[in-house]
Amino acid sequence: MAKKKAGTDVPSNAVRKPTPKKSFSLNDFKKKIGAETVPSKPLEWIPIDKALQEATGMPGVPKGYVTQFRGYSNTGKSTALMKTIVNAQKMGILPIIIDTENNIDEGNERLTLMGFDWDGNYILVKNKFLLENFGDSKVRKEASIEDMAKAIFYFLDQQEAGNLEFDLLFAIDSIGILNCNKTILGLENDGTSNNMWNAAAYERSFLSMLNNVIPNSRRTDSPFINTMAVVQKVWLDNMNSVIKNRGGETFYFGARLIYHFGGIITHGTKRIVATSKKRELNYGYECKVNIAKNHVNGVSLQGKIISTPHGFVYPDNIDEYKKKYILYFRNRFEDDSLTSNDLDFKSKDMDADGNVIIINDLIERSPSIDENEE
Repeated sequence: MAKKKAGTDVPSNAVRKPTPKKSFSLNDFKKKIGAETVPSKPLEWIPIDKALQEATGMPGVPKGYVTQFRGYSNTGKSTALMKTIVNAQKMGILPIIIDTENNIDEGNERLTLMGFDWDGNYILVKNKFLLENFGDSKVRKEASIEDMAKAIFYFLDQQEAGNLEFDLLFAIDSIGILNCNKTILGLENDGTSNNMWNAAAYERSFLSMLNNVIPNSRRTDSPFINTMAVVQKVWLDNMNSVIKNRGGETFYFGARLIYHFGGIITHGTKRIVATSKKRELNYGYECKVNIAKNHVNGVSLQGKIISTPHGFVYPDNIDEYKKKYILYFRNRFEDDSLTSNDLDFKSKDMDADGNVIIINDLIERSPSIDENEE
């Protein structure tokens, strides 16, 4: 019989030393996989107008987010965007104004009245610029949704490369005007189009920008903070009795803050006219305004404001407004003796389409001047 070797299969009474555990740091682990927590910059605002703040409780447009001004025509949307542009420029932010409606030219009177400095820093982007630089003018005749998105990414790339050393404000007036490449080619070739094509193009071209690129600039490791403010008209879906955004819902879902101007089912607006010595000047609109969505600080109020060529006026402060801008009214009425007491402001009801309802208007006047078309 074979003998067992000494020490083989003999139980040991020695105590096994535990294996030393490696030190573990969750922060190091998150950093290793790229999931470390980076704090956000303190919340700052681009102010719009004191009157709008009194009506809604909101200071203006939050930096580093997407803000939407929505509503029917002639309700104050473009006024809000223009005041944002003016105040951003005063703060040293570079406004990149994307004018898809071709309403803003160099020296635009409304922006000038609001205090915009045409000798200051800004970039004005028109449809022709979009088509020639980011589209294919040999294939189609119009700028497209895709062209606009490419332009915005171009400016962001230039900022990252150190060629555009500003915080940026992308101010778009408005969403829902441009068609997508497919729609443009379809209309030019055989007249075919589909609203869903445009809605899909907005989602495909802008979703990442709205949900990631713009908000990520709020991180403390981002050298700049970028903001987007857009105007978007709405339309009434009579079948479901709800309003929808022209061009689709991408910006509704992507915006962190939404101001809704005017009514929901109806226009909800009154035209304001200034009268003096039997002459009349159409100078503004009175409408409701509310916060339709707020993922910034949760505040949600509503009130009434008057949209004017100079910005917004709270109805309770109308006498102060008349005194402040009396020179403007003297010029419009061509009367240097005019005083604020000579001005009488009246409102006229408007129908669902935003047209004035004329009922026994007995005021004798020269041809009216509309000072606040959008």
